Amino acid sequence: MGRSLKKAIQEQKLELERLQAEKMLERAPMGKVEVNSPLAQAVIGMRRSGKSVVCRKAMMDSSVAYGYVDFDDEVLAKIDASELDDVLQSVYEVYGNVDHFLFDEIQNVEGWHLFVNRLLRAGKHVVITGSNARLLTGDLATHLTGRHVPISVFPFSYAEYCAWNGGDSESAWKKYFFNGGLPETFALSDQRGYVSALYNSILSRDILGRRKVRNAQRFIDAAYVLMQQFSREVSYDGLARKAGISSAHTMQTYMGYLVESYLVSLVRRYSTKPAERIRNEKLYVSDPAFISYFTGVLGSDEELGWRLENIVYLELLRRRADDDAEIYYYKDQTSDIDFCCVRHGKIVQFVQVAYTIDGVKTRKREVDPLIFVAKKTGCNDLLLITDHDHDTISEDGISIKVVTAREWLLGQLGKGA
Repeated sequence: MGRSLKKAIQEQKLELERLQAEKMLERAPMGKVEVNSPLAQAVIGMRRSGKSVVCRKAMMDSSVAYGYVDFDDEVLAKIDASELDDVLQSVYEVYGNVDHFLFDEIQNVEGWHLFVNRLLRAGKHVVITGSNARLLTGDLATHLTGRHVPISVFPFSYAEYCAWNGGDSESAWKKYFFNGGLPETFALSDQRGYVSALYNSILSRDILGRRKVRNAQRFIDAAYVLMQQFSREVSYDGLARKAGISSAHTMQTYMGYLVESYLVSLVRRYSTKPAERIRNEKLYVSDPAFISYFTGVLGSDEELGWRLENIVYLELLRRRADDDAEIYYYKDQTSDIDFCCVRHGKIVQFVQVAYTIDGVKTRKREVDPLIFVAKKTGCNDLLLITDHDHDTISEDGISIKVVTAREWLLGQLGKGA
């Protein structure tokens, strides 16, 4: 077993050296990874979103010698916690007596947290990546409380996409709008095949393999229904019926599995009553590529609006990682607003998303709710994001800034929360 481990780690080192020589985009999370920290740096996010690149770039920028282990390797994926000392010995044999370690997908090993904790107590510096939220909510939170720093990595934002692919343009925007920001797809002609393989890998390895789902096909069918629900409120009763499942509770459990794997996120409805926030949620998928995979690239203005709303949410999520803002949607008897950003319990911005506001009825439908909630809550930071409209709307002493998605995503206007 020791030889197999060593050989696997030697092969990973050769692959690492090849990857280190490739182009790496400077991304915001790289500056958050403190490789010399006494705390474990836990870099989390969906598979193939760029977590490993973020960590490798942080290591290179810090000029530290480090040992690398990818636990997704077929040899290492089969080990248990009792063999982690053998892994460590092999790392020392391949890399020398290093004090820094990068462990990719270490959550594959049951009991890994005790091993990492021991390294930290010995004064070592550890960076770990994980593609499952249980890394933080389960073992890590329980056994490394106060000894880890969570860092989220998402697929490329539109700004990062432009930086990688030659700048902003109408063509770049349309490609991102439909194809998304999964970095490995940029050079592929068969993006759909890649997205299909990634999606099925997440389902099989990160959910079915970990959660021991009793009826795999029923879960796969339910996941298909859930992924098509992007940018809309969730009704577990209705979705269960659509998926042919008798229990809404089962559907909710399956949703939890998708959230854990970072395939989807749930946004709660804003309310001053915590119980109401929990009962009402909207679903968003982790990248536009999945929307195209499940729904195609054609659609009405309403469907294109849902796609744009999903993109806006993902950007709000990235920006939230840099401050203490919370994201909700706002809905009452008279108004429905896509997002409200809350800081220290106070609404600081309303964000409405529409593919277009051409036409009197469409404009009124999007603008009137913003005017109403501004009067009701006293929040006057009102943003309306569209595909191609740019304007300032003033009514009843209230001003609404209308911006194109491209300029907002590039940070040119209305960054807000």
